[in-house]
Amino acid sequence: MFNSRIIGKVVPRQQRGAFTLLELMLVLAIIAVVGAIAIPRFDEIFERQKLRGMANELRLAWDSARLEAMRTGQSQVFTCLLGSGTYSVKPLVLQSDSANAGTGATVLLSGGAVAETQSNGFLTAADPTLQDAKELEDRIVFVSCSVVGDMRAYTTAQDSQNSGMNEVNTQTVGESVIFYPDGSSSTAEVRIQNERGDIRGIQIRGLTGHTRVVDIANVPTTPGDKPKG
Repeated sequence: MFNSRIIGKVVPRQQRGAFTLLELMLVLAIIAVVGAIAIPRFDEIFERQKLRGMANELRLAWDSARLEAMRTGQSQVFTCLLGSGTYSVKPLVLQSDSANAGTGATVLLSGGAVAETQSNGFLTAADPTLQDAKELEDRIVFVSCSVVGDMRAYTTAQDSQNSGMNEVNTQTVGESVIFYPDGSSSTAEVRIQNERGDIRGIQIRGLTGHTRVVDIANVPTTPGDKPKG
């Protein structure tokens, strides 16, 4: 038999002590310190990834321009505005294009109008939005455009200057990357920079048209670090 004194007796539970105000303040202080260290680091990583993403986007734009030149039989030209994020990739319209260029090429008509050639030999109005200037991501700008000069580029610039379109001329040819129908191009390097000072370069070899992205410089993360490049 159970002892009647035990039946109904409540066994008290062990009480757990609560956090004190001092302990809570200490935890919050630790979280604040960790956040102050981690957040700038995450921002740095994000900005560098955005810069590299833009560099890869430009590299792909160059690859596309090279393929477009080969497809249409018409040279393409890349230009950028230093100190800004503005750039464009356009057909290099020459007077000889009406006789030599293939399907999809942009040709200059009498009166200054432009048209696009079709496979059936007819011409249709060229889409003006395809030649609109483009922009890099916010706070990323072009800082240099170095193009190796050669006689072919200079001759092409003269033809462009005489055609009236002036996508490139003898004064700007040193800052224009030209993609030719035979798959070759200018030998060039364009550099872009974010507001932190990180720089990435996009390079192209003229003979092969091979493109690549390279790290030029990274800003120091601490006062003792040295930039890369």
